Amino acid sequence: MKCRGRDTRGKKGAVVRILLVNNLYPPQVQGGAEVLAADVAAGLEHLGHEVVILTSSSGLTAAQRDGHIWRSLRGAPNVHFDRQRPCWQQLRLPYHYYRRYHSCANAAELRRAVESLQPDVVYVWELAGVGVTSLLRTLAELPVPVVFHLNSYWLIYAGSPDTGQSRLHTRWLKRWLIGTIPEVRRRSFIAISNAVKEQYIRAGFEPERIEVIYNGIDPRFLTLPRAERDPGMRERCRLLFVGRLRVEKGVLVVFRALEVLNNEQEGGIRGKVHLDIFGAGDEVYIREMERFLREKDLKGLATFHGTVSQDELIRQYDDADMLLVPSLWQEPFGLVVVEAMARGAPVIASDLGGPAEILTHEVNGLLVEPNNERALALAIKDLLEHPEKRQRLGKAARETVEQRFTMQENARRVEQHLLRATRPSEGRPLVVGV
Repeated sequence: MKCRGRDTRGKKGAVVRILLVNNLYPPQVQGGAEVLAADVAAGLEHLGHEVVILTSSSGLTAAQRDGHIWRSLRGAPNVHFDRQRPCWQQLRLPYHYYRRYHSCANAAELRRAVESLQPDVVYVWELAGVGVTSLLRTLAELPVPVVFHLNSYWLIYAGSPDTGQSRLHTRWLKRWLIGTIPEVRRRSFIAISNAVKEQYIRAGFEPERIEVIYNGIDPRFLTLPRAERDPGMRERCRLLFVGRLRVEKGVLVVFRALEVLNNEQEGGIRGKVHLDIFGAGDEVYIREMERFLREKDLKGLATFHGTVSQDELIRQYDDADMLLVPSLWQEPFGLVVVEAMARGAPVIASDLGGPAEILTHEVNGLLVEPNNERALALAIKDLLEHPEKRQRLGKAARETVEQRFTMQENARRVEQHLLRATRPSEGRPLVVGV
C-alpha cells in the first residue's frame, strides 16, 4: 500500500493511518467477525484512509506480508477440555491455554508494526489466542490511541477464568495462567449491539466510552440476484444452521426440536424436513451432537457440511426455507441473521442478545425462548405449514437490512469514531455518550 503524508487531506477530511489488529483475517475465518473486519477495512480504504492489517499466520507454514496484510502473529491451538477423556491425555492443554494468553514474540511484533507504520490509531478487533495478555500490556505502553471493536465479549473474558461455557472450573489455575490484564489508556470502544454494550458496562467499563455501531452487510448479499422459486412446491423443507459449532450456539436445541416434531407427527418427518449445518468448531461438542443423533435415530435428518465460501453460503441462504439461530448466550450481533434476511430467508432466533435487536417478532422474523425445544419446534412447524408467512417475513427481513444494516453506513460511522479517537479533547472521554 502506498503511504501518504500525515497532512494529506481527502475529500472528507484528514487521512488517518490505521493499524487494524485481529487474531484472524480472511481467508482464515472462524465466524462472521473476521469477514466483517475485512469489510470494514475495505470500507475505510474506500473513504480514503490507510489501513494495514496485523494478524496471525494461522493456516500458513510461515509468516508472510501480502501488501497491506501482515500475517506475522503466532496463534496458539484452541483448548477444549473433555470430561469424557482421561486427564493424562489432556495434560498439554494447560500449556496451550497459557500460550493463548502470553506471547513475547507477538508483543515484539506489535511494537515493530507500530514503530514502522506510526499509525494514528490502533484498531483492535480481537486478540484471543495470540497472546492476549502480552498484547494488552504492549498496547498499555504505546503512545497511540486504541479503539477496541467489541464483536464479542473477548475483552471481558480476557481476564476471566470462567465463561458461561467453561468446562474446566479450576479458577486458581486459570487465573495463574492468564496473569494480570492491564488497563489500556487513551482507549474507546465500538460495541456491535446494545447487548454487548450492556455486558461491558456490567463488567465495569465506562458507558461514555462505548458507542454502539451495528454491523453492516457485505453488499453482495443485497446486489446478487436471487433465484425465485415457489416454496410450496418443494417436497422437503430445508432448515439451515450457519455458525461456529460450540455449546453456546445451541445446535443441540435444534436436534431436540426435530425429535419433538418427529415424535408428534404421524410417520415422522423423514423426507419432509432436512437440516443442513455449515460451520466448524469444538470437536468435543461435535461428537456430542453426533452421539445425540445416533441415540435418537435422527441421523438422516441432518448433514454437517463444514465451512464454505461466501458465494456458496449465499446460494445456501437462497435455497433454504428458514435459518435457525438457537443461541443459548447473549449473541453479540448475529451476522448470519442479517445475511439470511438480506437474501429473503425467514429467521427463527432465540429472543436474546443481538438477534433480538435485529428481529421484530412476527414482523420480519420469529423469536423464541432460548433453550426451549418445544417453542422452537412450534415456530418451525408454523413456518413449515404456512409458506405464505415465510414469504411475508422474508420480504420484510430484506427491507430491514436495506434500511438498517448497510456496509456504507457502518464504515462511515466507524470512520467518525476513529477520527474522534485521534483528536480527543484533553481531560475528556474519547467518545461522548452515544
